[in-house]
Amino acid sequence: MQNKQKIATAFLFGLAILAIPLWFISYPETTFRHNLNYWLIGSSQLAGILGFILYSFSLILSTRLRWIENLFGGLDKVYQTHHTVGKIAFFLILYHPIALALRWIPQDFTKGFLYLLPFHRRLAIDLGSWALLGFFLLMLVTFVIKIPYDKWKLSHKLTGLVFLLFIVHFFLLDELVSANLPLAVYLGLFSLLGVISFLYKSVFFHWIVDEKSYTVEKVNRLNNKVIQVTLSPNNSQIQFIPGQFCFFSYRDPSISKEAHPFTICSTTSEKSITIIVKALGDYTNHLYQTLKPGVRALIEGPYGQFDYKQYNQPQLWIAGGVGIAPFISWANDLQKRSLPSNFETDLYYCINSREEAIYIEKFKELENKLPGFSFHLTCADREGFLSADEINNLKGREIFICGPKEMRQSLLKEFQGQQVPDKNIHFEDFDFF
Repeated sequence: MQNKQKIATAFLFGLAILAIPLWFISYPETTFRHNLNYWLIGSSQLAGILGFILYSFSLILSTRLRWIENLFGGLDKVYQTHHTVGKIAFFLILYHPIALALRWIPQDFTKGFLYLLPFHRRLAIDLGSWALLGFFLLMLVTFVIKIPYDKWKLSHKLTGLVFLLFIVHFFLLDELVSANLPLAVYLGLFSLLGVISFLYKSVFFHWIVDEKSYTVEKVNRLNNKVIQVTLSPNNSQIQFIPGQFCFFSYRDPSISKEAHPFTICSTTSEKSITIIVKALGDYTNHLYQTLKPGVRALIEGPYGQFDYKQYNQPQLWIAGGVGIAPFISWANDLQKRSLPSNFETDLYYCINSREEAIYIEKFKELENKLPGFSFHLTCADREGFLSADEINNLKGREIFICGPKEMRQSLLKEFQGQQVPDKNIHFEDFDFF
């Protein structure tokens, strides 16, 4: 899956880099005539152009379109790339005016600083400055200042407005359009794709996307942190592969309408679906306390390509906390499948204490029924955290990990030390949702 992400990301950056030879068509007409260091003005223009194209890609990647997920090998990989591309776009766009402001440095620092602000004699440049300030604030609340998810989601809708300001900034510059029509057409294409993507995701998404209507049938509090939610369809059912996740939103006045991702734990043959929710933040804490049977839910999906059935060789499943969810789905699926004679799977379930464990009986029952399935419970308060040294027969296994980021990063580092190939390690990163 990581290889698919690398290839797709390289393709995106390749499309952005194609703008460089197009830019050379108007070089030196839009560069040499400036009374400034040629390298500074040239690099400034290129940074602005590349940053703008990558900004449009970040909007395209936020659409959750199925073909884009397939291209990258999973929705989490799409969102990882979305974040990376967005950050690179920001720094490239930020460099654009800074390089131009350097014409007054060190002679006049004040004038150089004021150049970054929207106090110019040209509307096109003022709009670019306003767009830069808006982009800076969006990046600030995304990567530096942590605000509640619902408020962050609302602020993120301004990305389209900022993008529109950048579009007007570009196309009001006569030196771009008149001196380099091919580049203007190329940027116009990405302008159109970016605007369409923004309107699709932020304005028309809930009218276009296929959301299934379900009703909460049961809410079972498994312990003081985790609830099991069973939902029954009101009309058509979700068609999913064991291990996939969906975005769930609830239509209850006391619960935020924002959609959040949860893995489906039930089997594909069941009419109802089941998810588990751990109270980890404001939203999930509120859900744990207030969700009741009878509440209507809208379910979008499924997403994800976390699928053990794609591999025939021996496997290793590692779950941390609520990351046990996809393995519950897989365990349910194993009981209904004809397994190959060489079937061999070890499940390591890592929790802080025995009281946190859920579905223990199911995994022990599966261990008794299937000779090739082994279940291992690791409690951090008694045995410490799981390490690669404690896992037998790593060589030649497909390894699936679902759990907290810290656990995953620690194990990945240890697997690397034991020369486990990256292609044998599979995980989905929910920290990007």
